Amino acid sequence: MVKKLIFLLFIVNLSVVNAQVRIRLGAHFDPVVSWFSTKSSDIDKDGARPGYNGGLIVEGYFSPNYAFVTGLSLTQLGGNLLYHAPVTITTGKGDDVILPAETTVAYNIKYLTFPAALKLRSNQIGYFNYFAQLGLLPQVNIGSRATATGSLLIKDNVSKEINLFNLSFYFGGGIEYNIGGQTFLLAGLFFNNGFFDVLSSSRQKSSLNFLTIQLGMMF
Repeated sequence: MVKKLIFLLFIVNLSVVNAQVRIRLGAHFDPVVSWFSTKSSDIDKDGARPGYNGGLIVEGYFSPNYAFVTGLSLTQLGGNLLYHAPVTITTGKGDDVILPAETTVAYNIKYLTFPAALKLRSNQIGYFNYFAQLGLLPQVNIGSRATATGSLLIKDNVSKEINLFNLSFYFGGGIEYNIGGQTFLLAGLFFNNGFFDVLSSSRQKSSLNFLTIQLGMMF
């Protein structure tokens, strides 16, 4: 599935390069709810955490109703993990903190996000356009902090515990409302499914999933 999507986006990108493209720019700030999806028996997800995603949108229309979407945004994701066995967490200072069994750790991870997606947009109906969107979200970790029950970790830098790169597949849709000329208010809902393991540990494996409520403006 991922390989097919990457191939499709590559073909679309070639079409954008070789076609006369209409560019639209926009800005967005999105509330996010994220959680871990665990793949190891000694850890379990223990709740979701709020976050955000905000930045620049760039749409390149290679036909009236189809666009390649990219941009740059700052994203904060995270979630709570319950460790059933003792675990050692290395902080940014190089200290090893040993957490006892049945400890919950709340992670907050900041990423730079570079979306690559295909957007299908309807013709304008009254003041509205409707759209669907699917694509990939490559991400680079620029900061990770953790807080553990029992006060052994309190917003400590734990970047060594989180992998540098993350990748998720996302899909969803929404509406655009014309407020005059080529200016549109934007609202959408997207589900993001993580592919990569975000934990650097060879023992614990977990990916990130998240829901995004997109709020923005296109020009």
